[in-house]
This record gives sequence, structure tokens and C-alpha cells, in this order.
Amino acid sequence: MDDKITITLTRRKLTEILIGLVALFFASGAVAAVLKYLWPQIQAKGESVEVRIASVDEVPTGSAKNFVFNGKAAVLLHMPAGFKAFGSVCTHLGCIASWKSDESVIVCPCHLGKYDPNTGAVISGPPPSPLPAIDIAVREGAVYALTWKDPNYVKSISFYAGAA
Repeated sequence: MDDKITITLTRRKLTEILIGLVALFFASGAVAAVLKYLWPQIQAKGESVEVRIASVDEVPTGSAKNFVFNGKAAVLLHMPAGFKAFGSVCTHLGCIASWKSDESVIVCPCHLGKYDPNTGAVISGPPPSPLPAIDIAVREGAVYALTWKDPNYVKSISFYAGAA
């Protein structure tokens, strides 16, 4: 028996298949983003995830290092009095604030809000509240982030930042 199955694949059909696969790829990414927004991963109460930020030598006095803590942007500052860590999501509109060493302040680039590097308090600009502090520990030559001092801030920032 000569039962042969032949499949003819034209250029038009191949193009339709490839466009369909690309559309499926992008649609799956959009669905994943919507699901992540609807069901963000929130740390359970009392649960603490310790994160190693940097070694003490990596952050000289007067400098900063950006890091991510529990899914939120944060900044580690090495001040003359020691290490400080704050969430770096601006309390005004959710932009990412950064360390400006020449002024010795944390600055939000969106509306030029400025924060005190020792307390996280608003110095100037439109931010309505201070940056949240992060409890840190220095041991064995490394700096670790332990917990957010104000867990309510983290939940409210999730709303503004799209549960990033």
C-alpha cells in the first residue's frame, strides 16, 4: 500500500502560523502580568526574610547601594554614624528615589522631592510622608536587611506601584 500523507505548507500558511505564535507569546505575557497584579506575593505577618545587601567594604562612607527588599526598591546608605536603609519608592507618585552624594540627600527625580538620609523624613518637595526605614544588621563584615519598620507602607506602595 502506498498510503502517503502529504502536507503542503505555503508561505502564506507559514506566515499565519508564525504570527499566531508571536501573538500567543505576547498574550501569555499580558495574562501573566495581570495575574501577578491581582495576586501579589505578600509576606506573611511575622515572616522575616533576611537579605544580604553588601559587604561593609562595598559601600564606603558617604555612598549608597541600591537593592531590592521583599520586592520593593530600597537603598543602603553608609553615613558617618553608620548604615541606614530605606525603601526608595517615593511616597508622592511612586518614582524611584536615589542617593545624591554631592548634596547628601535622597532625591526623587520626578518632582524633586528630597529626603533626609538619617531619618527618611521629607526635606522638601511634594512627598506627603517619609521613606520607610528598614531594620538592618551588620555582622561578619556584611550588611543584612531584616524587616520593614512600617509594614503598612509596603502594602500601600504595592497599590501605587502596581504590586511590583
